[in-house]
Amino acid sequence: MANISQEKINEIKSANNIVDVIKEYISLDDKYKAVCPFHDDHSPSFSVHPEKQIYKCFSCGESGNVITFVQRYEGISFVDALKKLADRAGIKIDISTPKKSTAYDKYYEINDTVLKYYKNNLLSSDGKEAMKYLSDRGLDKELINEFNIGLAGQNKLTDILKKKYSESDLIELDICKEVNSSLYDTFQNRIIFPILDENSKVIGFSGRKYLSDDLKDDKLSKYVNSKETKIFRKSNIFYNINNALQVIKKSKEIIICEGFMDVIRVSSVGYKNAVALMGTAFTKDHLEKILKLKCKVILNLDQDNAGKIATISIGDELVKNNVDVSVIVFDDYKDSDEFIVNKGKEEFDISYKNRVSFIDFKLNYLKSNKNLKDSVEISEYINEAIESLNKLDDDILKELKIKEISNEFGIDESVIKNKITASNKPQTKQEEVKVARKTRYNKYDISEIRILYLMLHYDDVILYFENSLGYLINDDRSAFAYKILEFRNNYGYFDYGDFIDYIAEDEKLCETLKEINKYHNLEEYTEKELDEYFDTIKQYTVKLRVEKLKSQMASTLDVNKKIEIAKKIENINKEVLKW
Repeated sequence: MANISQEKINEIKSANNIVDVIKEYISLDDKYKAVCPFHDDHSPSFSVHPEKQIYKCFSCGESGNVITFVQRYEGISFVDALKKLADRAGIKIDISTPKKSTAYDKYYEINDTVLKYYKNNLLSSDGKEAMKYLSDRGLDKELINEFNIGLAGQNKLTDILKKKYSESDLIELDICKEVNSSLYDTFQNRIIFPILDENSKVIGFSGRKYLSDDLKDDKLSKYVNSKETKIFRKSNIFYNINNALQVIKKSKEIIICEGFMDVIRVSSVGYKNAVALMGTAFTKDHLEKILKLKCKVILNLDQDNAGKIATISIGDELVKNNVDVSVIVFDDYKDSDEFIVNKGKEEFDISYKNRVSFIDFKLNYLKSNKNLKDSVEISEYINEAIESLNKLDDDILKELKIKEISNEFGIDESVIKNKITASNKPQTKQEEVKVARKTRYNKYDISEIRILYLMLHYDDVILYFENSLGYLINDDRSAFAYKILEFRNNYGYFDYGDFIDYIAEDEKLCETLKEINKYHNLEEYTEKELDEYFDTIKQYTVKLRVEKLKSQMASTLDVNKKIEIAKKIENINKEVLKW
């Protein structure tokens, strides 16, 4: 983060009244309440507190100050939000940060140089045929520039690069290949689509054939991609994520396409949150990125059978992880590129607005492969449909689908329901967290969360915690408590709004803050209540120590060792009695 003093941050916050700023984004009622913009809210659970210059959502636990509101609403960094508010208030601020060198800076520099060469090559006299090809495909100069499209010529690049960079680095990055002790450009006579990461760094390239003779040559692959390198892993990247990321964060939606041209075409008609897989299956890395973005997924793969199978494979994985998934469907054309070229933006808008839920798409696909005049195949379809419904957590959606199947095939609903089992599939970690939050916390969880809530609002509770307890059992909550102590020791005071700035770029601490605010809202407390929380944690700590010792006792055959452990347990119990 840029080196910005707390005094400057406070100045920017003071110059931007939180009510005025939030009103520029959402509507607040007379009591400063609104439907929360950070989750699917249906009643006003979002509240702004002008006197404290903070906001809270009592449903999802999101909270913060004017800076974090802008940061999270716009999906930008804390520093960028700070700069935006500084500009709003006419305050000058320097957000430049010293560039950190990495082990791969040299690779990024080489790839950036290569991209510049490819882009210049496309604009040169050598690029006339390639420009005509792109123009015929409906790509104007604005789109070519937006997606950094370039051109690889006839084996000239390596000789240029060797003057500045080592051959080993060029080979490592797959810019060139060594054949019979000679170096040759990896990409020749191909239109180049650069692959950039989330930070807009060039990590690889993909080249498409375009020359008329090459297009007719079935032996030549349509696309050639960079091999995997230390900075480029196909299973870990979405094409166009560099352009789409901020739009995805703001819209909370990501459109996953199949090919580069689909992404470019969809983007050209206004859907700037479109990305594509890099010719690979949907991987664990892709899933983790989507879960981190906390967005809905719109699948927009090819409309042929292979594309539909891929759609189902990806959709199943996303549904298993509680991601909201829908599918864009259209007839007559294989992919979005062809569809938009032939039917136009308006027709694609209609397909986008009328996209179907993933379960509807999957059931329709399963049905399309069956002869519905054959009782055996009808039975097969219904059993496959039931298997799919069993993967859903939404009981209402299950009920609706059961009714549809029952009505369509004249089967009693009870027959289908008897085959619908309770959701007993293994829970993902994310699901376990959701279940834990829906159920009551145990006594020690409640104590830890309540202590942290009071520490955030009372300076004397911070001191009392430091002197009387000084630790928590849960690692994340313990780290949060120590961060509070660290802030107070560093600055000599504690302020909730300033503390939010202090932890703004630490994702784990922010998640813990949401947990605290979601569970407890009551600020009043008594010293007796606080002591009870402390005692609960101490007792639980003792319990854990005793259980560990008992486990050691059970695992040893040494009688003397057992006696020694028994004495330790006895001493611990004596300590407890002194409380």
